[in-house]
Amino acid sequence: MGKRIRLKLKPVNPFPSVPEEVKKAVIPYKKEGEKENVIPDRAIVSGMKYYCVTFYRGKFDPDKDAEGYLIIREDGSVPPFSEAKRPLRMINSTDAIFREILLRGPHYANRPTDNWENLDKLLNWIHTLLKEPMPPEVQEAFDVFRDIPRKALEKQKEIREIVLSTAEMFEQLTTHYLITEEFFRDLESRFHRYIECLFIQHDVQVSTYEERKRFLGYLFSRLSITKVPLWWCYLHLKKHHRAMTVTNKEDLEAHEEVRNDLRRDKATEKVFKWVFARTRNPRDDENSGDK
Repeated sequence: MGKRIRLKLKPVNPFPSVPEEVKKAVIPYKKEGEKENVIPDRAIVSGMKYYCVTFYRGKFDPDKDAEGYLIIREDGSVPPFSEAKRPLRMINSTDAIFREILLRGPHYANRPTDNWENLDKLLNWIHTLLKEPMPPEVQEAFDVFRDIPRKALEKQKEIREIVLSTAEMFEQLTTHYLITEEFFRDLESRFHRYIECLFIQHDVQVSTYEERKRFLGYLFSRLSITKVPLWWCYLHLKKHHRAMTVTNKEDLEAHEEVRNDLRRDKATEKVFKWVFARTRNPRDDENSGDK
């Protein structure tokens, strides 16, 4: 594992000032007892700059669900819902992706890799000790086993790269506080890779149980009282196998749920169905303007 990642998430520049036209546009949409928060990040869609306002009650807490949302053009005019959906998605998703990758990501990026490295060395040693060729089905199982630490280490390296490059994107955003379509696509792409890496690291353990079991069975059959190094390898490999075995039903179901929605499109749309239901822009054609 490389040097431990410790992010210093300090904005490059102060939040930009909010135009008076935008502040005035909020008033008719604010309910009694509510307060408003104008998000500093602005979205640019088709050359138009949009502000996003969240409504809340009590003390402002960015981790709490908003009472409502409103998208306002830079000139203070309020666009119809169909036009508001895209900038709202860009601003809302950007915040959510940064929170996931920059706040939770370092935990995953800093996970120790000793276990995977030791497993890789152990399997290489076993391959050396097994002097005779293995039956085809056993060789196939061994190859699958051998790929586990290699894939896990490869994805661990990628997670670290994603976290660090996303931190650079945070610096870029907090310089001008503008979310362009290109910036958003780049950030979404990093998020999809991040989720995929985490999934693969788990999947190489969940989906290889039978192959690991088959190879361990073969390895056990090759043991004898005189093969002390092979006995040692077998016992240690069995420990790795047990550590990788997932038996909890809820964990397995959650894993399959992620497999069936690897890009998190379904989960994301569920969130935005909730957000859009609380968006206060005037309704028009709700099926247009959002891609």
